[in-house]
Amino acid sequence: MTTAPVPAVVRLAVLGTDHVHLPDYLEVVARDPRVVLAAVYSGGRAPVAGVRPTADAAGALAGADAAVIVSTTAQHGPLLRQAVEAGVPALVEKPLAASAEETGRLAALLAAAERPVTTAMFLRCAPELRAVRARLSERALGELAGVHLRFTHPGLLDGVFTGSAAWMLAERHGAAGAFADLAVHLVDLLEWLDPSAGLRVCGASYRGRPGTELDVGGAAVLSWGGVPVTLQAGWTSRPGGMLLHIEGERAGVTVEPRLRAGAALEAFLGQLRGDPRWEPPTAREIVRTARVLDAVDRAARAEPR
Repeated sequence: MTTAPVPAVVRLAVLGTDHVHLPDYLEVVARDPRVVLAAVYSGGRAPVAGVRPTADAAGALAGADAAVIVSTTAQHGPLLRQAVEAGVPALVEKPLAASAEETGRLAALLAAAERPVTTAMFLRCAPELRAVRARLSERALGELAGVHLRFTHPGLLDGVFTGSAAWMLAERHGAAGAFADLAVHLVDLLEWLDPSAGLRVCGASYRGRPGTELDVGGAAVLSWGGVPVTLQAGWTSRPGGMLLHIEGERAGVTVEPRLRAGAALEAFLGQLRGDPRWEPPTAREIVRTARVLDAVDRAARAEPR
């Protein structure tokens, strides 16, 4: 992978317009004078106000210095392949794919790409969580005794998954349910906080909702290098938010970081400019996270109803 310098003003192509984080990325572009929205490929779906969409992804990539893929999960594969073939650095919304098997195939593209390509794991950008990572690397908490992670919001209750975002409720578009949608961040966070620990799924359960095809939330119990971890994630909690609580023999830490989805794009653009403000997920880490989520899904489906 090369890290060729980018122009003083980065021309950003948006591929897909269906993800709920699209407004966060457009806000980053609007605030940063060093970034311009060069092209938008909507695939005939939700347009971006005031921007004439290109006819195809290749046309959007032709004049771009970087791309952000904000499509349905099912469209990640073809759009990512075009970005990699065009040699354009790309930030892809999570998850990379709907299954660990497909994630492995797409991760091979990431690993072989000549320019940086990764997924938008914005928790890695939160200053509070970066401080926790530093404390863990220094073993400041002592031997760990237990961890609880929660990431919830009331999006389903508030009608977030309607219109162009309705695909997130349908498996045929690559949606995997509320738990996986948010827990992918939590599993990736654990992998990043201590890459050597390893994760094993001990049990899991999902919550359903009448009239909803996929789960609306759930919980899982994991072993993180022998440390018990509970994960909670879902779309029907008020007020919601993200919480990390770690207890150690020497000290404990609890953080509720302020979350900004757009921080992933800011960090990615900073990476292209030579500003190492984050450690982006590697292809191997992305695959490991997908395998953990697949194991959670198997455990939840095996749980007696």
